[in-house]
Amino acid sequence: MSNFLGWEKVAKIIKDTLAFNERLNSTQKESVNAILNRIANTGVIIADEVGMGKTRIAVELIHAVKQAGGRTAIIVPTTLGFQWQKELNDREADLAPQHTVNSLWRFMSAWADGDKQEHWDKQSVILLSQNFANWRIGGNSHSSRWALLPEVYAQWRKAKNNRLPNGYNSHEDLKYMDAEYCARRIVEQTYYLSNSDPRKKILYCIIENFEWGVNSFGGDNFSAGSEYRNLLEKTVGLGLGSFDLVVIDEAHKSRGESSSLSRILNEIIIQNDNGRRLAMTATPVELNVEQWQQMLNRIELSESDQQPILKSVDNYAKAVAKLKLYWKVDEQSRLSFQRAARAFENSLKPYLLRRDKRQDPTIQQFHSVSNLPINAYRKHTQVEIKVEELSEQWKQIVCSVEGLSAASIMQDATSKRARLTLANGHGIAAIIDNSAYSSHEDDELENDLNNDDSKKLQRAHWWKKQITEVYASGDESLYQHPALLKVISEIENNLMLGQKALVFGKLTKPMRILVNLLNAREMLRRLDKKEFWPQTKVHISDKENDDSEVHAAKFASKQLGLNWSIDEINDRLKRQYEKHANQVDQTKQHLIENIEHSISLLDTRCEQLFKAFKKSVEQACSEEHAVLTFMTRAIYELSDSSDFNLTSEEVAQGFIDLMGAVTAENEGDADGDGQLDEKEASKLWPCIEARVKEEYEHVRGGMARLMYGNTSAASRRMLQLGFNRKNSFPYVLVAQSVVGREGLNLHQACRFVYLLHPEWNPGVVEQQIGRVDRLGSRWEKEFYEQQDQGGELPFIEIKQVIFKGTYDEYNWQVLHARWDQLRSQLHGVVIPISERDDAFSHYYDELCSAAPDFTP
Repeated sequence: MSNFLGWEKVAKIIKDTLAFNERLNSTQKESVNAILNRIANTGVIIADEVGMGKTRIAVELIHAVKQAGGRTAIIVPTTLGFQWQKELNDREADLAPQHTVNSLWRFMSAWADGDKQEHWDKQSVILLSQNFANWRIGGNSHSSRWALLPEVYAQWRKAKNNRLPNGYNSHEDLKYMDAEYCARRIVEQTYYLSNSDPRKKILYCIIENFEWGVNSFGGDNFSAGSEYRNLLEKTVGLGLGSFDLVVIDEAHKSRGESSSLSRILNEIIIQNDNGRRLAMTATPVELNVEQWQQMLNRIELSESDQQPILKSVDNYAKAVAKLKLYWKVDEQSRLSFQRAARAFENSLKPYLLRRDKRQDPTIQQFHSVSNLPINAYRKHTQVEIKVEELSEQWKQIVCSVEGLSAASIMQDATSKRARLTLANGHGIAAIIDNSAYSSHEDDELENDLNNDDSKKLQRAHWWKKQITEVYASGDESLYQHPALLKVISEIENNLMLGQKALVFGKLTKPMRILVNLLNAREMLRRLDKKEFWPQTKVHISDKENDDSEVHAAKFASKQLGLNWSIDEINDRLKRQYEKHANQVDQTKQHLIENIEHSISLLDTRCEQLFKAFKKSVEQACSEEHAVLTFMTRAIYELSDSSDFNLTSEEVAQGFIDLMGAVTAENEGDADGDGQLDEKEASKLWPCIEARVKEEYEHVRGGMARLMYGNTSAASRRMLQLGFNRKNSFPYVLVAQSVVGREGLNLHQACRFVYLLHPEWNPGVVEQQIGRVDRLGSRWEKEFYEQQDQGGELPFIEIKQVIFKGTYDEYNWQVLHARWDQLRSQLHGVVIPISERDDAFSHYYDELCSAAPDFTP
């Protein structure tokens, strides 16, 4: 039986202390109370706008469930485990589990030492990656990946009949002790439960549907979608134990039934009878019945309860569509909207809570002071690239791409891609790259075409030739791409004003070239002024798909009118870096001494890691110890200082911050006691050295940095730490959308967001902007500073890069139309503010006040 004392006990635990809880602001406390009023009877969706602090609300509930004897499973996107660990441990020491369960290997590792460590089913809080169920099991897979299922059957037979099944000892593929320990534990914990317990029901399901045989079972029986794969998922669920609360972060993701997240929720997670689900999402849905249905399924709302909600969603969507066309002239459309909005709100409010930025005290004050609309603290501007302003070469390129598009035949994907990606140069680079197509392939194609198609192919050849004659190579064309140059100009204007920039894109090649050019231009400026730049030479990359810095340096030199050769640049870099190296050498000699002088600032964990660091240096018996150099550079570059004049307290704090960036929460705590002893710290230290070395071994400027899929978790934390400091590198962070748009806090030193490549989904863009539009943001601090000083009001500035007259412009138009839909549903902005005028302002304001409101 569960030890959970129930939801009334959870409510009492929270309400006894909520008034004195300084971690939560007033609107977060209102959300907590609203959840407590609902969750005993139903699952709940928290759909707060990005940056409003949903995680803290959930953590408060998780903490109380633990206090009431219950267990919680938190299912999170893969990259957000460390941030959840931090939030949990900030609420209560050791509330967070040591690891995120992100693979079968991680799951089975809990039984590596038999019964010597705490197993998953004994932990009050479990963190699961949303990708946990993406198991690749085939005929050649080692039995360790699937042995748990037959082992559970075997251990059940032993418990029931006091003997293992026939042929067990001859099964060589079951000689895997972790699986045996785990299976034994599952059976011991489940066998004597009452038949009504959900775990007992699942055990019986496994036993009834698994067929024991004397031959090898084979991994091919466990492929995705197979019956045994389904039973294996249920078996893993038994190993995790049953839960009273299931929290789903970014619950709008992976809605397909075969997705890993859906399989975790439907097949692996076991809920106790009174268990509830808490779904968290900042961008839950668009006006679409199917998407609402999927979200309501995530909180286990019955089909009968869903039907009236889905009907109200459909009616509301139709009312909004009609209202947008006729709101100024048709009273009936306005009345229909108001009725539909009330029904929509009333049907969803028992399950949905949403706080938006209109409730934020800072935004309300901005609204009051500025006399601008409530959402106008965000300023949207377009970075426009106009054809008439282009060079003659780029005018030829644009014209040729349009001609190529008109002349192309359906089989020519390269030509179509050139038009669709003109604004970022991706397709053009493919055309210029001679490997993208060959005349031999075209000759074969031409033989299969009729005369009309052959003429089209000839015209396409001619247009391609016009493009390739403009530039010698794809790399060079991108280094001169007008959109990238325009963005660079805008970003550099920000930097001159002391403003950092966050750039989101999708295609890594133009993003990498943007980073290279920004760094090269800044490097040359500093060399010209005889200022320090942390680099010894221009690097020629030998990595596949990694653009050389040489191109960037050559083009930057031309763009800035310096016309230095690479040899001259390298000579200048070498001379200035030698001066810097002397500073590093002098500083690193006192690094350990400085930290020791302020060691009282270090907590127990950091103190043990410092001792391991010191011991590593002493064992090297040399002040030339490489990691000492890397550690010195890391601490000083991450500190808010442009020189090496830091106090011992600042050096110690730099060490604390660095340890927080290069290690995950509770990492290295092998015995799970919440502390790091000397032995554990010594074992962890080589991993820390390797991470710091990876980040600082390559001496090159990092004013602009790229974060993409191959960026390690430790590097991401380092980038986040540096970007959140006003005077630390990187000043510009260029992030691949799928990597950087969710969960990362990048708001402490930045209020400018550049959208380099257009998106189709407004929810994605809201997530991107939400990286800087968060509680405690730089914008918030600047607003209060300007209030005190009577200066110009700051904005969170969103800059959309638009290549006028191209498909790119159409893409942005579609996005904005969808964005308006999203605002009409959950932001209270039914009609775009641009349509409000004096003649119809009373209608406009009346409709906005009638919009659905899911405030707690």
